[in-house]
Amino acid sequence: MTALIKRHSLAAGACLLLGLLSSGLNAAAARHDVLIDMFVWWNAAYKQKDGFTEAAFSKYFTQDAILRVNGSDRSKGLKDLAAHFRDIQARTELVEIELPFIDEFTSPGGDRIFTHHIVKARENGHDSRERVMGYAAIRDGKISLINFVSAPDAAAK
Repeated sequence: MTALIKRHSLAAGACLLLGLLSSGLNAAAARHDVLIDMFVWWNAAYKQKDGFTEAAFSKYFTQDAILRVNGSDRSKGLKDLAAHFRDIQARTELVEIELPFIDEFTSPGGDRIFTHHIVKARENGHDSRERVMGYAAIRDGKISLINFVSAPDAAAK
């Protein structure tokens, strides 16, 4: 009888442990931070004619936010961000940040979110994929700097 109780206790413990591990894995898969939330919004905003506004960017970015790609500042401030992405929207048929990211982690201090992801695009009927790596600096819960390196993805050729 004691052996039977021990076996049931072990089985129950194993089921509990598996349940806790699965919950943790599901929670990690459903992770949200300001960078992920911004890219979810960005993908939806791209599909809307008036999606890229200063007010919309202000939910995710600081007033003085900088977008830097391959060492070049592409925009500074909310007005520039909105104009930059409206320009991209006007000249392309498709741009999508693939989610979930290939990899992402937050610095121990919580002030930087590092990412590795793919951006798909179509411009003038030509499809392309970019491999992007870098980080977003976070200040007061918002993005103050995006500093990415982007290169054509070899898998797309």
